[in-house]
Amino acid sequence: MNKLLFADSAGAPWQKVYSNSHYALAALLPASLVSPQGGAIRKMAEVGLAAGIPAHNHIALNYVISDYIPRGIQVPVRAGVIGLSVITALGLTKLALGGPGIGGAVKELWKKK
Repeated sequence: MNKLLFADSAGAPWQKVYSNSHYALAALLPASLVSPQGGAIRKMAEVGLAAGIPAHNHIALNYVISDYIPRGIQVPVRAGVIGLSVITALGLTKLALGGPGIGGAVKELWKKK
């Protein structure tokens, strides 16, 4: 739990997840946008995005906390970030598996009415 709470200083494996998530997200979002609806590639991209976005954001927000939040309140703020990350992961998973998908939701932003 301590590594999750202090994800920015949890060691090399967490650093590796953060740095490699840039590349994964850069590949998964276009795959989600251009793959056919209901296809296996799209479903895999959607699930990857639903896991990758919250993981990337969780570690990045912990860096922000370390840099900008006073030390006395960092632990409660970090606990809030864990809650935010869990809610984000659940919402994106529901969207990816039961809704139009993350790519489908992004496409809806540009859809003319």
